[in-house]
Order: sequence, then structure tokens, then C-alpha cells
Amino acid sequence: MYKATYTLSEAANLLSCHKETLRRAIIDGQLQAARLGRGWRISRMDLETFWSSKGGGELFPKEELISTMAEDAEPELSQAKKKAERKNKPEQTQLFLPTAHLVNDNEQE
Repeated sequence: MYKATYTLSEAANLLSCHKETLRRAIIDGQLQAARLGRGWRISRMDLETFWSSKGGGELFPKEELISTMAEDAEPELSQAKKKAERKNKPEQTQLFLPTAHLVNDNEQE
């Protein structure tokens, strides 16, 4: 699955480092991140930029990126098809059928 943002812990696990190392990089301005509540969120692009600036290789293989993006797009396509099918179907109406006790009550009056 394609992930656009990472928490500090997720990014630290991905880079095999301690999350305090990444926190210091954020405070020093070496790594761009957004403060969300008490935690940090780091975008995939900023994480790749930081990793390559430190001399790291390719963090996310391009084939993986393409395949995960294609997998993520499939549910959207099927949802679009379902919406189109719903629009083409006639609107359903509820049928009211007389029941035995209602018919009998009307006949007694």
C-alpha cells in the first residue's frame, strides 16, 4: 500500500535509526516535518530527500511505488463503476401490500 506520510516512529523504523535522531534532524532543519498534535508527520518526499542528502540510496524502489499506486487506484475504479451502475438503475419504491388484519378491520365497519 502506498503511504504518503509517516509518523516519527514509522520513519525511524524505515531508516533503521532511533526516533530521537529524526527529531533532532527536524529541530535542526535538516528534515521537513509537520507537527500534528504531540507528534510529527513526515511526508514520503521529505523522507526521501533527507535520506539521499545523508548519502543513502534509493529508499522506495520505483517498481514498488508504481505497483502500489496501481493497486490503490483499482478500488477507486470499482467504486466509480458502482456509482455509474446505481445512476442507471430505476429508483426503487416500497410496495405496500394489504395484510389480512387490516382488510378484516375495514370490512367490519
